[in-house]
Amino acid sequence: MDLGARAKILVTDGDIKQKKLAKQIGISESKLSHYLTGRYEMPTHVVTAIAEYFHVSTDYLLGLTDIPETPMPLFPSERQLLEAFRTLSRDQQEAVHNQVQFFQKQNQRR
Repeated sequence: MDLGARAKILVTDGDIKQKKLAKQIGISESKLSHYLTGRYEMPTHVVTAIAEYFHVSTDYLLGLTDIPETPMPLFPSERQLLEAFRTLSRDQQEAVHNQVQFFQKQNQRR
């Protein structure tokens, strides 16, 4: 599947009008239509803007991966927790997991 087809699926599945997307990414509706149909080659800045709008990776749009999501970056504190978690034994990891589930249930009750 080519770039235009992938982008067109995002537009259709996202239930957004081409006019609105074009305005959001700063191009004319007719240009967007030509990009989506493959009539014109989509410039890099448009690929990036569409990827950002739909929260997908440019690799997904370009057909380099079938995984649309971009991984969410970890904050330094989250990275430290993950690194510490990986040093624990299986039993300790399970205990931490159980404790986190307990906290989540408490938060749901509030």
